[in-house]
Amino acid sequence: MVIRATRWRDAGTTRNATIVGVVGFVLCVVGVITEPRQAFASYLFAYVTVLTIVLGALIQVMTSHVTGARWFTVLRRLTLVVSASLPALAVMLLPILVSVHTLYPWAHPWTLSPEAQKLAMHRERWFNVPFFVVRAVIYVIVFAACGEMLRRWATQEDDMANAASVVATLQRQRRLSALGLVLVGLGLTFVAFDWLMPLDPLWYSTVYGVYVFAGGFVAALGLLAFVAYISVRGGGALSGTVTADHFGALGKLMLTFVIFWAYIAFSQFLIIWIGDIPADSSWYVIRAAGSWGTLGIVVVIGQFAIPFILLLSRALKRRPAVLGAIGAWLVIMHILDVYWLVLPAFHPAGVHASWLDVAALLMVGGFATAAAAWRARGHLSLPVRDPYLGESVRYVEP
Repeated sequence: MVIRATRWRDAGTTRNATIVGVVGFVLCVVGVITEPRQAFASYLFAYVTVLTIVLGALIQVMTSHVTGARWFTVLRRLTLVVSASLPALAVMLLPILVSVHTLYPWAHPWTLSPEAQKLAMHRERWFNVPFFVVRAVIYVIVFAACGEMLRRWATQEDDMANAASVVATLQRQRRLSALGLVLVGLGLTFVAFDWLMPLDPLWYSTVYGVYVFAGGFVAALGLLAFVAYISVRGGGALSGTVTADHFGALGKLMLTFVIFWAYIAFSQFLIIWIGDIPADSSWYVIRAAGSWGTLGIVVVIGQFAIPFILLLSRALKRRPAVLGAIGAWLVIMHILDVYWLVLPAFHPAGVHASWLDVAALLMVGGFATAAAAWRARGHLSLPVRDPYLGESVRYVEP
């Protein structure tokens, strides 16, 4: 079976995304001058939103290698395009590093309540500015290194005429993926514990890291479904190779992790509700009251109830346009979910929508998209040397 792969074309994506990023950057600079606390809070929300989605895509690539999911071979390069933005995201960590004193109560414990001050002193060895900066830099270096090594080895396959060399390269990717799943999984968990949970100085949850991971992974699958649909319509780069069967399998994954996200979210809520400890309950009291409570209900319905009902249908999962629309919807819900996690720490009285929220998303999302599109340009859309590509193209959903 001869499979012809096209090369990714830019079609103005890099230019347009760069313009969006620059507009967002200019607005964020204005925000830092006029509303610094809001600007940095909005940036943290936007950065974590985009980073968790990109890491979700990287985790999906590594999972496919470790499990030997041959059906995913036709989608692997597309997923690697998403993770190609990790070096750019590593650079975009800088605003968070310089805003530690603005964002985190532990950085100025004298302003806290006596109970919070006592807890801050107990955590001082972990939560201090130098160590926080070092850990954050280590996290993004690990993320970018894993993504770059997988991407480099994947593109090297295209120049290999020897089948044995291709198999050896795939084995290296599989071994790295086994280690990378541990490193990236732990790193993402610590991102949640270090960057998000300390926004509320008295609150903690041992399942919080899994909650953040699950939300990012669901959004990554949603983004993959949406971009895959864009890539197959109108004779796109993946037209003729990614079929309804592949979309059906991707839809099953989406359904699984939509349920998993809901399970983790409910488990965290149930344990804290049963414990009825004021310091723990206060986190939910703020997020369940007023407009924050309304937003929380929107997230539960939008990120679980609606996609759960739609994804139960085998016919809908196999329709690229429908699955792409569900995927885009899940990305939007993840944005609202992270907003619900982050912003109540700065506006406990209720939702305080700011133009800086949009500006930060434009900046981080624009530059990340531009980096991914620019780095994908000219590379093959399919791993033509992969010995399992033919089997993947012929995949039939059970």
